[in-house]
Amino acid sequence: MTHAITVLMSVHNGMPFVADAVTSVLAQTFRDFEFLILDDASTDGTADYLRALSDPRVRVITLTENIGLTVALNRGLRESRGEFIARQDADDLSEPRRLELQFGFLKTNPACAVVGSQAWLVDGRGRSLGKKNFPLGYRGICFAHLFDNALAHSAAMFRRTTVEGYDETFTASQDYELWSRLSERHALANLPQRLVTIRVLNASITRTHKRPELIRRVQAAHYQRLFARKASDADLDLIALFRTRVVPERLREFRALIKELTASYEAAWPGVGNTPDFRRTLALIHERTGYNLLTLSRGSGLGEILRALRTWPPMIFAMPWWRIVALAVLGDSARAVYERTRK
Repeated sequence: MTHAITVLMSVHNGMPFVADAVTSVLAQTFRDFEFLILDDASTDGTADYLRALSDPRVRVITLTENIGLTVALNRGLRESRGEFIARQDADDLSEPRRLELQFGFLKTNPACAVVGSQAWLVDGRGRSLGKKNFPLGYRGICFAHLFDNALAHSAAMFRRTTVEGYDETFTASQDYELWSRLSERHALANLPQRLVTIRVLNASITRTHKRPELIRRVQAAHYQRLFARKASDADLDLIALFRTRVVPERLREFRALIKELTASYEAAWPGVGNTPDFRRTLALIHERTGYNLLTLSRGSGLGEILRALRTWPPMIFAMPWWRIVALAVLGDSARAVYERTRK
């Protein structure tokens, strides 16, 4: 039996969050989907929970050996029966209209291979950590992808026919690599709605298996795709700072790199620099750089935040102002106070 969508989830020891993730998928307004779950040799009660599910849309494949997320997802792709694949992580949540809106978008935009969305962030106890904003359009996504993943894995829906599989040499950042590879031949997009809630956990794959050498591989390959030239080690070192923190001593270099890459991008795609989405993308880069700088240099951090506002004035409505003010006034002690209040 074929379906419009396969919701694909791999889980290894997903308790206690997997039940909420499953419930969020089964509560979707769009009904024509199968929910394919690969239990990657769980030992914590996840397998018992999955066996007890009675919804006919759920199909569970139990793996007797822990093969890891990338290999498990490729197994799931081979087993999938849907025209579209919607990823779902075992500790994240999908809003009720997620599948409906993303399916409608892909159906009416045949040139687009992948669509994601904006996201909410919560901690392990479900308390808000704010919002995660992504570029909306193809050119903004491609540029932002130089610095960090511009599509949340757990928010992604893609056409099955466009994806041969994940690169199994990537035990982490496998989605980052896949979106970069797809962007060479296909359009990508993010919807403006917040259709997923991403749980930020200390034990998550993203936090415990960052594997900076894999991220650098993606960024080097993506640079080559965009500019048809090899990135220098110096440029890749600067780009890598964006995911950690651009320190004040390197801020001038980082700004110069942004200016140089923006000019190269506009030369390759004339007019892109004047589009609202590209201006928004640049503003997001400056805003994140400034926010992370605040505890090291208030002047540098606030300068980047003002640069973000000049680049795209509507950014004023998207910034976490109370956190920015707290960091600007209290510095790193603000983070310590914030963490104590959340325990």
